Amino acid sequence: MLAFKLENFIDTHSLDRLADLYDQMNEKRLTVKDTGINYRMINHWDTMDIIHFGRNNKEGNRKFSFADFIWIKVVNELRSFGVKLPVIKKIAQEIYEPIPLKEIMHSFAQHSQALDQYYGKNKAELLKFIKSGAYKTADLRSDQELNYMQVLMIEAIGIGNLVSLIVFDDGEWFPYIKSQEPHYPKELLAKKEMRSQIRISITDIIYRFIVEDALKEYCQIFQLFDSKEDKLISDIKAGDYKQLDIRFKSKERESIEIKRSKTALTDLVNIIREKDYKEIILTDKMGKEFRVKAEPEDTPTLLKQREEIFANMDAISAESKGKAKSKSVRVKK
Repeated sequence: MLAFKLENFIDTHSLDRLADLYDQMNEKRLTVKDTGINYRMINHWDTMDIIHFGRNNKEGNRKFSFADFIWIKVVNELRSFGVKLPVIKKIAQEIYEPIPLKEIMHSFAQHSQALDQYYGKNKAELLKFIKSGAYKTADLRSDQELNYMQVLMIEAIGIGNLVSLIVFDDGEWFPYIKSQEPHYPKELLAKKEMRSQIRISITDIIYRFIVEDALKEYCQIFQLFDSKEDKLISDIKAGDYKQLDIRFKSKERESIEIKRSKTALTDLVNIIREKDYKEIILTDKMGKEFRVKAEPEDTPTLLKQREEIFANMDAISAESKGKAKSKSVRVKK
């Protein structure tokens, strides 16, 4: 098992975005061809219980969701780095564990500020449900099997975090979200610094493949780019430009020029996803310029909110352990 609880990465904002994007993430509209992975290889991973995506029609043709697609790409990259199938199977079992919604709702109920800042759909009904304590006896089982992989994808797509899977040489693994590093156990961070490891970036995989034609519609669904950024990407894909000039917000980063090349699209997408550009200037073949300026940013409040939630969840967990110990209750692991 993991050295910490994956639910520590879930807050009201994550659940809000997951609720908004759940159907789009899990609607099965992609094919084996879209994945770019050999059909026999996918079947082999299926028999190994590494993927769990069934056939939805009489002909038996596989259909994949966007969430399926990203996991398949993660598996493929793990294999390309030599990670053995039993290790990947262990990761799959843990990362697809159902989210303990009651425990999370209990933490939210003890943290009224987090609830007040929730702005998702059906806000009034959800707040009433949690604050009344009705969740304690409710049957929260659902056809929507929320799992940790989906939350990690939302962290990358909807929250904009850099999300990776780190796998050590002894087979242990954990999801790494750079902005949440203060909440990791110190011994795990020490291991990250000292031990050999493979790191697979979920964020990079999402952005690397989402500009492909088969996945282009997800750019609009997930609102990854605004209309001007989307035009830039389209022009780069079409080769309809001479060069790009990038000016950054950070004073430590000098302006750069991107000329036409095979890596230009990847370079541009990476710069846009970082949200550190001040202005991007595309010069077309006729010398005409198209400028994209960054939108002003709001003051971040989610980090402080998360820290308070995590502290509350730790207190709840410690209290529960204390009660169990005082009653000499033996918990079977």
